[in-house]
Amino acid sequence: MKADRDIRILLNVDSENDALLFLNKIKSKGYNPKYKIVKTCKDVSDAISKDEWDVMLADYKLLSDFNLLDVLRMLKESDLDIPSIVVSDMVGEGKAVSLIRAGADNYVMKKNLSRLVPVIEKEIRNARSRSKQKKALEKLRENERYFRSFVENASDIIYRYRLIPEPGYEYVSPSVRRNLGYTPEQYYADPEFNYKIVYPDDRDTFKKILDGNFDFSKSVEIRLIHKNGKVIWFEEAITPFFSKEGKLEAIEGILHNISGRKKMERHLSYMSFHDSLTTLYNRAYFEEELKRLDTERQLPLSIIIGDINGLKLINDAFGHKEGDKMLKSCGNVLKNCCRAEDIVARWGGDEFSILLPRTDEEVVLEIVSRIRKISSRTSGGKIPLSIAIGASTKSKSHQDFAKIIKKAEDDMYRHKLIEAKSIISSIISSLEKTLFEKSIKTEKHTARIKEMALKLGKSIKLSQNEIDELSLLATIHDIGKVAILDVILNKKENLSKKEWDIIKRHPEIGYRIAVSSKQLSSIAEYILTVHEWWDGNGYPQGLKGEDIPVLSRIIAVVDAYEVMITGRPYKKAVSKGEAIAELEKCSGTQFDPRLVKKFIRILKRNRKY
Repeated sequence: MKADRDIRILLNVDSENDALLFLNKIKSKGYNPKYKIVKTCKDVSDAISKDEWDVMLADYKLLSDFNLLDVLRMLKESDLDIPSIVVSDMVGEGKAVSLIRAGADNYVMKKNLSRLVPVIEKEIRNARSRSKQKKALEKLRENERYFRSFVENASDIIYRYRLIPEPGYEYVSPSVRRNLGYTPEQYYADPEFNYKIVYPDDRDTFKKILDGNFDFSKSVEIRLIHKNGKVIWFEEAITPFFSKEGKLEAIEGILHNISGRKKMERHLSYMSFHDSLTTLYNRAYFEEELKRLDTERQLPLSIIIGDINGLKLINDAFGHKEGDKMLKSCGNVLKNCCRAEDIVARWGGDEFSILLPRTDEEVVLEIVSRIRKISSRTSGGKIPLSIAIGASTKSKSHQDFAKIIKKAEDDMYRHKLIEAKSIISSIISSLEKTLFEKSIKTEKHTARIKEMALKLGKSIKLSQNEIDELSLLATIHDIGKVAILDVILNKKENLSKKEWDIIKRHPEIGYRIAVSSKQLSSIAEYILTVHEWWDGNGYPQGLKGEDIPVLSRIIAVVDAYEVMITGRPYKKAVSKGEAIAELEKCSGTQFDPRLVKKFIRILKRNRKY
């Protein structure tokens, strides 16, 4: 017999004949009954705690009413859905009804046992159906708990709003407090609460949603006002519910906070039209605005083009961080000198452009004058800010603005050439001043070095051109030290290897400064080699002997002597005799022997040194 024909039965009978009668009836229908006879409540309790049962057959004669009711009650309380069928020929209609009310599922008269198996099958089917329904209900409740938990703990705001018969919020998730600072109860109490906190510019959109005059297939971006007054961006997905007549009855919405995304979008939009360093407009934006403004209505349309003087020198001497400071200072000056409607942009590198709509030549010249005046009083960091400026104006619609730009550029380059000499002189003077401020080497000491160097140079019969270059070299041979930190230059303790490595960079920095200037370019090589040694153990190139330019060798001897007799933060000054002895000791290693002899002869003849 197949396993699905097995049936497990609890028998409440006191007669073996009745048990066999019931079992035979069941077997006759093809079932394979497995049974257990139970005669007390305890028997039933033990049986249901140990095994599973499909049905219980109870002979009403077996127990008194009270005991059978106890059994039925116990089965009901056990939460086990075991169908109970009363089999007896002593049960009338009234008693049968009371037993069914007490928990029995059905009854069969002994004189009509043909009903037994159909009743058993029916009640087992009913029990299984109830079991499925129970599981489905439990699953439904579990899902409800899950979704309620999901909704209650969601970061998004979830709501349902009815419009008929009366407007009002049916549900608002607790996340509204986290997002906007309000409580769901505030929504429930006021049907128009959300409208009141919609940003004014978005209220028309909100009204269209409630009127049903909206494309609900698309999400909408809307701003709401936080309890603290801050405006918060949300993206809202809305599900509408319509009546049979097509009237909007309710909406359900999910509001997702997109303030972070909006902030990023604003940043990207800003960056696409602005220079990240100076915060001015960039070239792309400038060119777009030029297309927009190059109309007859905006005439006269003027342009100012500016170029920072000495930026390369600053970058070479101090690094690009200092150059960036100069660019920022320039940007600030231009913004402060212009009007709100003017387009101030970083054109590229060290060039800036200003577009001035409805501005004639007279006003442009006033603005240019203001820029020059303010920039001359502005520090760009290590040196004063200097901007070469050119300007031009389009006054008639037929003029080609490309030619107007070219004219402004030519004007700017002309000023750059005219001002170049004084600008570079100003920069060098500023660097010298900075060097004196950073170092203990004063102008007086520099003058002494210059005087002694010239005497030594003349003693070996240098040409007049070489003497002029030596004079300049004596003044600025250590110009590269402007880029070295004061704490290293003026350190009283011995320098670490890392600090010495930094100090050794100053000849190269000085070389780059000199190369950037026409006035200094002729002595750039001498600045680079002034710390080379006669025996090849100097820096930065390790040159040896006469491969070192003679002007550099002269400064090396004279500067070393001046350092010894004046002292340094990390070394005390020595006497003139001790300094001469040290020069003799280092002759042939650090210094050119011939120059040392000549210089010592000069020192012995001249008491002021």
